[in-house]
Amino acid sequence: TEVELRGWIQTMVIAASETNAKSGLDRLSSLTAVAKVLGVNEVDVAKLLEEKRLAGALILALAKKGVYVTPNIKNSVQKIVDSLTPKRTDSTTGEATRNAVSAESTVTIMFTDIVDSTAMTERLGDQRAREVHRTHDNIVKSQVAVHGGRVIKSTGDGSMLSFPSARGGVSCAIEVQRELEEYNRLHPDNQLLVRIGLSVGEPIHEEEDLFGKAVIMAARVSAKASGGQVFVSEIVHALVASAGAFSFKSAGSFELKGFNGLQPIYEVLWR
Repeated sequence: TEVELRGWIQTMVIAASETNAKSGLDRLSSLTAVAKVLGVNEVDVAKLLEEKRLAGALILALAKKGVYVTPNIKNSVQKIVDSLTPKRTDSTTGEATRNAVSAESTVTIMFTDIVDSTAMTERLGDQRAREVHRTHDNIVKSQVAVHGGRVIKSTGDGSMLSFPSARGGVSCAIEVQRELEEYNRLHPDNQLLVRIGLSVGEPIHEEEDLFGKAVIMAARVSAKASGGQVFVSEIVHALVASAGAFSFKSAGSFELKGFNGLQPIYEVLWR
């Protein structure tokens, strides 16, 4: 009942334990119940579900209520979203269907971007600049493999990557910057400055690429960073900050194209 649901929300705020959180999550069996937890209407919940952003919104809401978002909590949230997602009636099978358009599970998206790439090419020439770009690619690919991620594609001056966890993505970003710092120490005439941005969400998987709000957010966050910096969205910060494994500071709140209102961004302090 509504009274019981309100009681659960209050318990969540006070107790903030995994047991209570999972118990409360088990009651979210309808758009109406989820809407009450998020403090929005059912239409907004349906839109979040359609845009594959509902899991991220629920995780962020739990984190703001003081719940430590463990892998078990994330799995419970995903089960709720899956139960609310309309089942497809398309009976087509085969590789063509699997490679068409499908929903990806919650993943962390990361963008790397070489700063002033065009100016570097003009200064060094095509061949030497390409060698510097290759250094970036090799460092990124090596660290992505170590941290269980995958390279989605090259963006020309950087890379788009994905990770199954926010912690893995942030760890990878830190190690990439540390390797680049060492490279720059040894090559003062060929400085390779890279900005990195991360966000979390449920992108659309089409063939070998990813699309959607989570991808756009990660790209926008990356664009706000300077060379040598790692910036993360609010939801990444909410997911990993409470564990105490990383240090952060607020980079401010920004207007990001395609998103309503000011979006908080945090810098990872990796040095």
